Amino acid sequence: MKKIIVLKGGNSPEREVSLRSGAAVEEALKEKGFKVAGLDPKRDSLKLLLKEKPCCVFIALHGGAGEDGTIQAFLETLKIPYTGSPPLASALAMNKLFAKKIFLYHKLPTPEFYSVKEDNTIPSLPFPYPVVVKPANLGSTLGVSIVERKKDLAGAIKMARGFGSPIFIEKYIEGKEVAVSILGNRNPVILPTIQIIAKKGFYDYHAKYTPGESFHLIPPKIPERFVRKAEAIALKAHQVLGCKGFSRTEIIIDKKGNPWLLDVNTIPGLTKISLFPDAAKAAGISFPSLCAKLIELGVEKAREKYGRKKQV
Repeated sequence: MKKIIVLKGGNSPEREVSLRSGAAVEEALKEKGFKVAGLDPKRDSLKLLLKEKPCCVFIALHGGAGEDGTIQAFLETLKIPYTGSPPLASALAMNKLFAKKIFLYHKLPTPEFYSVKEDNTIPSLPFPYPVVVKPANLGSTLGVSIVERKKDLAGAIKMARGFGSPIFIEKYIEGKEVAVSILGNRNPVILPTIQIIAKKGFYDYHAKYTPGESFHLIPPKIPERFVRKAEAIALKAHQVLGCKGFSRTEIIIDKKGNPWLLDVNTIPGLTKISLFPDAAKAAGISFPSLCAKLIELGVEKAREKYGRKKQV
């Protein structure tokens, strides 16, 4: 029986969500017949990876060192297969400022933005209010706020700064939000796109992880040609960043049908109410089968890099 280590928890502000993702993954992999053990980097020594010698590590860490390429680079040093994207792609996607610059280079539409200086100087923005204030290195909409007036900007920057630096301000795009999920390595496929409807209008941390606070529409109530444009942009974003295994991209489709790329998540949430599992389910892939597929893709990635021959 193949041994899988599920990394979950960690030290990031997204720890609680990671614990829920990890627990769901462990249960799913056991259902598929894998021998599974959980490892929380905040409480357990990573030396256990050397002792257990897993055939693959399933990374269910969100944010921080679990998603920014640090854990990925560590596992590559040990030549242990792992799920998801390699170190560089993970780091680029995690830093939204770097990612947006890459998107612009590849002519992918992303909202205008302004990097906030370390002294928190309140800028004269090159775009009108409302605006969105965001930490550059965090997911789950933590530290994000929509600011309607300039007098509220300082407070929003201070709040975002509490989640780390750097901070940036983004032009607010009014429209409908969709999530495009990608699965695969060499020949990634687009899973059914989901339109996100937040009960209170803003798809924040509470809306994402509280049952009943948001709804997933499959297919979206948006003209199909606009959805196809969004999917093409998400696939290209996945590829130009160098993502592997899976990713989930958030896009706003404005009133004219133009898609605006917000960010790419290299370790999407895997809880019972998360978007990626819902997209897979709509494609006919059960959650246990999805988790097993991600293991398969992780081993395939390692085999291509290191010449590993063993199968899962």
